[in-house]
Amino acid sequence: MKDTEEIELTDVDLLAEYLEFQMLPGIVAAAAGAAGLPVPGKAEWTPVKFKLDVEFPGEIETIQFIRSNGKTVTIGGEKVPPFYNFLGLDKRNPHPPAVTYDVFDSIDFSPPKPIKQEYGKVLGNPPEWAKFAVDKFGAELITFHSLSIDPAMGDAPVSNSVKFLEDILQAVDVPVIIGCSGNKKKDKELFEATAPITESEVLMLSAADKATWEDVIPLAVKYDHNCLLWTSLDLNNQIKMNKDAVELGLPRKRIVMDPTCATLGYGMEYSFSIYQRMRIAGLLGEEDLAYPISGGTTNAWGAREAWMSEKIAPEWGLRKYRGPIWEVINALTLTLVGLDLAMMFHPVAAQHVKDITTQFFAEVPKELNEKGYYDWASANLKR
Repeated sequence: MKDTEEIELTDVDLLAEYLEFQMLPGIVAAAAGAAGLPVPGKAEWTPVKFKLDVEFPGEIETIQFIRSNGKTVTIGGEKVPPFYNFLGLDKRNPHPPAVTYDVFDSIDFSPPKPIKQEYGKVLGNPPEWAKFAVDKFGAELITFHSLSIDPAMGDAPVSNSVKFLEDILQAVDVPVIIGCSGNKKKDKELFEATAPITESEVLMLSAADKATWEDVIPLAVKYDHNCLLWTSLDLNNQIKMNKDAVELGLPRKRIVMDPTCATLGYGMEYSFSIYQRMRIAGLLGEEDLAYPISGGTTNAWGAREAWMSEKIAPEWGLRKYRGPIWEVINALTLTLVGLDLAMMFHPVAAQHVKDITTQFFAEVPKELNEKGYYDWASANLKR
């Protein structure tokens, strides 16, 4: 190769603790001339070492969901950015992202057809729906949404939701997140009724926002529940709500953030940016953002590309695949920048997100294959 002046490498992975660059004399002279600087009469090799040292002094809070039967789910505790499981790294994140399966008290909103096909007859029966998600799909967490208490969705009495929640807790042994309707008045009543009856558990009240936090957070404090603090794609508002929650007595180990999950194709880049900034800030020592992040990736079904029938848009492919893939991409994209808890609707999509993030979370093996790289796609070394 003595006559070769330039070598171009493609599809190359470099695995190194530091990189060393040496500048050829000809390159130095050409660069100086192009910049209008004096060309050195004699150039010599100058050894230069480049080493990437990034320190993350912060640590994300560890949050646990605990059933009275001893079953737990843990999120948070990160010391480095997501999936930083490189060789030689002295820090590793302790817990992979978790997935919680949506269960609704009413299906008057008409779930997309792919959801109906998976859950079948259990739709509309919250305890059976939750049990089906756990038994068939291995759900580790359930989120129970009380939609029907909203005056716009039927104005059902809160007592109905209380009964549903009690039945769900009897039907499954996994932790449950107590979701709400979005109507501020009825949601306050809901949490006032459900927080006391679940005092023996550590669940999560979902959610407190700028209109309800002064009522919801004290209930989480009094009955020792986690509390989801929801804001709308605004870093400063999230910081303020986190501070307010701590001032009201909510322990740091009970705070989960939700900065809003926008839908793929309809603003997900905004969520991506906010999630990323929150996580990096927390790891760099910003204590007011050092909390786990939850995201309603179910919102992916709000995109027409997810639910529209192939009869209307045949060029988009089959809806039974397209919809779940849309939700999977929403969730996976955000786990790359700090999502700790994905709230999901389609059970097979939820399974795939859990499987893929578990593979990403696994430690890179010390022995690479003969080509010198690790095959993430199958999580197996190619021989």
